[in-house]
Amino acid sequence: MKRLCAAGVGLWGAAVVGLAGCAPTAMGPMVMRMGPGAPDRNVMQVGMRSGPRLSAPIAGTQAGVGTGNSFRGNESSFSTQQWGVAFDAALTVPVSERLHLHTGLQGEFLLPIPLPGYGLYAGASYYVGSERLGLAPALSLRGASDFGLGTPRGGPGSIFGAEVSCALTMQPEKNVSIGLVPFASWHTVASHGRNEQALYYGGVVAARVSWGEKNDFELSGGFGRAKVGKGVSWNVPIMGARGGR
Repeated sequence: MKRLCAAGVGLWGAAVVGLAGCAPTAMGPMVMRMGPGAPDRNVMQVGMRSGPRLSAPIAGTQAGVGTGNSFRGNESSFSTQQWGVAFDAALTVPVSERLHLHTGLQGEFLLPIPLPGYGLYAGASYYVGSERLGLAPALSLRGASDFGLGTPRGGPGSIFGAEVSCALTMQPEKNVSIGLVPFASWHTVASHGRNEQALYYGGVVAARVSWGEKNDFELSGGFGRAKVGKGVSWNVPIMGARGGR
């Protein structure tokens, strides 16, 4: 019995170690303020969003990573070596009608639970315009890591950086908001003892539908470009879905 238990624990540990290898996804844009927002209450959103694993070009050049999991660039934009989907939980806190603070956390989408990498982000947005049409520039900071766990999925890797974005939003009818959100972010990427600078930029189109007094659902999609170091760059599909209350 003891041997069976030990074997079971060993298999579970091996499975966790094998699954835990996901370099953090650089979600973007981090802040998407779709209209003036609620000036009198906090808003919580939970969902999933995609983005690049910025450490992938570094990890993909290391011996022992494996041919099947090597960095492929534009040849395979949806390869999980360089592209990931993360759980996203975001909180918006109004300071005034125009100024809102934003914070959030992420965990890689890897069943049965989100395993490293984990990340945190925080920022602020300022809304200019009317309820029907306006601009919401935002500045945010992000840090994320897989804590040095060996992985065939883009790591190990850690990122820290800043992002600027500006949402152009309109409300064609009550409870429906549509926005165009360009963004650009700069990161320091650490992997395999190397530090590289990364640029990630692009834009998304987002739509948010509200019902009742406090419920909403948001969809976003677009395109980005990631560049790591001096010469490695690739296309990044962007998708996201979140529910808010």
